[in-house]
Amino acid sequence: MKTRTNKFIVLILITFFSLGVGTTNALELKLPKKKDKSTSNTGDLKDSKLRFTKIFYESSINILEAHYHLFNALEMNDEAAKTKKSIEFAKNTKKKEGKRLTNSFNTVSENSDAIEKALTKEAATSAEAKVHYAKALPYTVKGMMGAVQLPKEAKSLLDSIKTDPMQMLKLKDFVKVLPKIPGFVKDLTTVGKLVIGGAKSRDVKGASDANNAIGDL
Repeated sequence: MKTRTNKFIVLILITFFSLGVGTTNALELKLPKKKDKSTSNTGDLKDSKLRFTKIFYESSINILEAHYHLFNALEMNDEAAKTKKSIEFAKNTKKKEGKRLTNSFNTVSENSDAIEKALTKEAATSAEAKVHYAKALPYTVKGMMGAVQLPKEAKSLLDSIKTDPMQMLKLKDFVKVLPKIPGFVKDLTTVGKLVIGGAKSRDVKGASDANNAIGDL
């Protein structure tokens, strides 16, 4: 009789603890997990940086390729050689990203000034020059179409960087360049339209297609 009673008590205890554990697990599953704010901010910054750099390098390399062909059309050989080196530097992922960013930014800006001045003169009108000029047009269009997306992405990235003082120091090259992006894009677009307009006036092959492609950009 005593043995039966003991077995009964053990059975009740097993059932009780089984229900208790099951209930606890159910409650644990329902409890929301707390988000780590620092991890969330880091993720946002990483995503913003990836978006900005992807668009920046694609558009700036296209613009630099256009500048390279334009300098050849304008017989500005030193500028063409310098631009070719900048393209190679921008594509070299082994170089520090901040250096690649500032180099591309500065080269595009300097080239734009030089090309704007050169195209206002009677230049790039020979048959050979027009061949080089025509090669520049597709790159010009691609570069402009990509660049117009940059101001929004630059603002998003700068806002993310500002939330973390450590990132402000780590990404100091970005912090210097990002506020200048709207002006950079405006100048780039102005020169791009000048390049396409100059192609039309010189009867360069592909000028009309390039003009149609940029539309009201």
